[in-house]
Amino acid sequence: MLIYFAMTTDIPPWVFKAIDKIRQRFLWRRRKDAKGGHCLVAWGKVCHPLELGGLGISSLLELSWALRMRWLWLQKTESNKPWADLPIQVLAKA
Repeated sequence: MLIYFAMTTDIPPWVFKAIDKIRQRFLWRRRKDAKGGHCLVAWGKVCHPLELGGLGISSLLELSWALRMRWLWLQKTESNKPWADLPIQVLAKA
């Protein structure tokens, strides 16, 4: 459901940071109390594709941006669809 919401809405960066903290804690300790000492690899490295040595976990901020750009593309290329007239927010700074 977050994916569809992120596709049409400009979610503030602090929301992605909060979700990333939850994902990091689960990955490192499988609970809420993971601290820096338990993180064996930087989160940025974990988000790299498998081919580049990461785990392939997607960056939610980048995914949200890509989905909004896709939505703009679909509005231009499929303007006859009923959802093509829905507004979209794309001007916020990431």
